[in-house]
Amino acid sequence: MAQPGAELAQAIAAYQQGNRGEALKISRAILAREPDNSGAHYVLGVAQADAGEMAEALRALERAVALTPEKASFHITLGNLYLNLKRDAAAANAFRRALAIAPNSAPAHANLATTLKRQGRLPEAAAEFHAALVLLRGASGDVATDPSQHETFRFASRAKLAHDIEQYDYLLARGALPPAFEQEVAAHREVHSELERRDAGGDNARRHALSDSQQARLSGSFNRLNYLPAETNWQEAALNPALGCREVQDQYTCAAPPTVIIDDFLSAASLAELRRFCLETTIWFDCKEHGGYLGAYLNEGFYSPLLFTLARELEARLPDIFAGHNLAQMWAFKYGAESAGTRLHADKAAVNLNFWITPDSALEDETGGGLRLYDIAAPAEWRFESYNHQEKALRAEITRRGATCRDIPYKCNRAVIFDSSLIHETVPLRFRTGYENRRINVTMLFGERVEV
Repeated sequence: MAQPGAELAQAIAAYQQGNRGEALKISRAILAREPDNSGAHYVLGVAQADAGEMAEALRALERAVALTPEKASFHITLGNLYLNLKRDAAAANAFRRALAIAPNSAPAHANLATTLKRQGRLPEAAAEFHAALVLLRGASGDVATDPSQHETFRFASRAKLAHDIEQYDYLLARGALPPAFEQEVAAHREVHSELERRDAGGDNARRHALSDSQQARLSGSFNRLNYLPAETNWQEAALNPALGCREVQDQYTCAAPPTVIIDDFLSAASLAELRRFCLETTIWFDCKEHGGYLGAYLNEGFYSPLLFTLARELEARLPDIFAGHNLAQMWAFKYGAESAGTRLHADKAAVNLNFWITPDSALEDETGGGLRLYDIAAPAEWRFESYNHQEKALRAEITRRGATCRDIPYKCNRAVIFDSSLIHETVPLRFRTGYENRRINVTMLFGERVEV
């Protein structure tokens, strides 16, 4: 018979290998002999949650925490279950207890931020996201504390490196980075040239595994939070004060499907501030292999206070569209001179807000770079993987239902508000070369998608 500690290790190994049934069997056998074994309660609860047995999982995880309250990971896992059960207050308490034990737990900070965001407490959520971001991507070059982040430092594409070199040159020219940072830029140029020789003529968005030497040369700055502008206490209106709110709401609610286009969306000051934030902040960690564009997300630094002001103003000034829909997610995408853009998809929310902030003078092809919006929604019975990632299935659905599309042309400070379930994609784009000419779009998702 295995020793008690070894038996628990077997249960953990079984779960990690995807053998949930074996993990349940072993943990129950342990608990039959040792009803106060907190580790067995924990494994049992995690496996039951995976099996959809939420009530049983909750009992097991709460028991594990009661037996071993000093273990931060137990509180985090229990908090995640509370979050899944939409018990936000209990989730926040669990994550705070974890942080009292382990103040440098990036998962606890990030999950607390997610909970606060869902409660509409956006500035508090941003502070917790920032704490997690510093732990995971601090500019010191230290290894990330969370193993789930290791891959982001081990792979790179030429598109990603080219963007970062352009951004660093932009910041150095403005004195935002110290002259010594030139050494980091030189290392990026070296690795970019090496990847170019290795994959001459290949897709510049293709990710490559970095050699040990390349990782070492980039370790001080690649995919790190190298520059974050001083936070502005934004006091001005974010939306254009002259916006015809009644007209916008009537157009949206009367349109079939619900859609409205708004020009001169932001005030001039907020447009300039948001553009400055996107050009300067080194939070563009994600580079898509399809299209080669960069992504910055709410949980990884895309949390300008101006955007929180915008979210509040949308609910106050356009209540027929946004009332009752909390901000669920937001991101920005930044593109190279030519790109196919985002592929066909729908989003997991109730209302999408998409707007563009790069000057029109950057357009090389005025017919491209906009939004292609289809007149059908992803079926309510489809799940996220199907409507957000399965382009072939979406195109088949478009054909099956005889859907038509509308191309909404690119224009700086133009916003499009639409039902998040509508199928959409980017119109392929061609912009002028140069860092400040890169197309930047901002997307904000509100509320929850109705699924059956």
